[in-house]
Amino acid sequence: MHGRVLALVGLLLVALNLRTVVSSLSPIIPFIREDLELSTLAVSFLGMLPPLGFALSGLLAPMLTRRIGLEAALLVLLSVIVLGNLVRAFSGDWSLLSVGTFVAIVGMGMGNVLLPVVVRKYFPDRIGSMTALYLTIVSIGALTPPLIAVPVAAEFGWRLSLGQWAIVGAIAMIPWIFALRSNKVEEPVVTQSLTIPVSVRHIRIWKSPTAVSMVVIFAVSSLNGYAAFAWLPQILIDESGSTPLEAGILLSVYAGMGMPAALLMPRLAVRFPNQAPLIYLSGVLFFTGYAGLIFLPGNLSWIWVVLIGLGPILFPLNLALFNIRSRSQETLLRISGFAQGFGYLAAALGPLVLGLLHELTGNWTSSLWFLFLTAIPAILAGRVIARQNTIDQELERSS
Repeated sequence: MHGRVLALVGLLLVALNLRTVVSSLSPIIPFIREDLELSTLAVSFLGMLPPLGFALSGLLAPMLTRRIGLEAALLVLLSVIVLGNLVRAFSGDWSLLSVGTFVAIVGMGMGNVLLPVVVRKYFPDRIGSMTALYLTIVSIGALTPPLIAVPVAAEFGWRLSLGQWAIVGAIAMIPWIFALRSNKVEEPVVTQSLTIPVSVRHIRIWKSPTAVSMVVIFAVSSLNGYAAFAWLPQILIDESGSTPLEAGILLSVYAGMGMPAALLMPRLAVRFPNQAPLIYLSGVLFFTGYAGLIFLPGNLSWIWVVLIGLGPILFPLNLALFNIRSRSQETLLRISGFAQGFGYLAAALGPLVLGLLHELTGNWTSSLWFLFLTAIPAILAGRVIARQNTIDQELERSS
């Protein structure tokens, strides 16, 4: 019992760290740009780092965990987050700021991979409720930094505003230090959760239309999410006349919309055999929100931000689809790696494209139209999901 309580505290503290690196940066970009004289493309590069770091950490986390064990790997990823935040805090130029941000993001990405394994090891009888709980804490970790970042940056400087999140990472290490003594490197529940069996490594999963559709859904959700975390405050400042503090609060509102999505979408996905209407709903939310920012910015911006923030219901929905549309653990592992690997790479283009369009046009209208159009592939993918096939069925037909 004591071990489960310790693991629960550790699980929630790690979850609290899994978005702070990203959501604490964009609200204070105006302060950083003024100090370091960053160009739009330099800021776009910073926005590309989260999905690239997540893609890399998806490769590193399983290898590290199989070698040193789950608890030790959690301590390593938290140390990496702390180190990255400290490097950002002491950076004197764009290159060091980028390195620190990327290092911290790799640690965050490892947490994304390992927290489901923590749940499977310590709470095998409560996987659904514990997953919903830690995803809720992840949302809290995304919405809190924008509320704090701008006031701290205005009062004490942007470096302290970024560096303070190293404290949160250091606190999260405490329960796992105590749990380390029970670490077993060869525990089956850990190795099986992080290993794709040899028997299915040869499967060409891209031959499944359902699997490809999940990649598209994941890419659309991630692209919009990371584009918003990179540029939404600046868009609101330039197009809607928001102050940096107001833009930070609205980014927090955007992040907060992930909380009801995390709680509701997995349950709705399991309850209804056809999940396509939920995907279509996401498209409508994206269309309406971006159209609102294009045609009616200003006092109504908070409504459009709420709608855009609800659009990424695709993310928890897609995580549920991984399980629903896979008949075996092996297929589940393959689609998870396939969708997240290619999805995060596609998501890296979001902040860059927005920055390039802004540089070419001098405004954010074309960037918002780009995001508006990204919802179309998700709707097309929803038509494939509506067929209600499993990946295994489609692979058997293609073999």
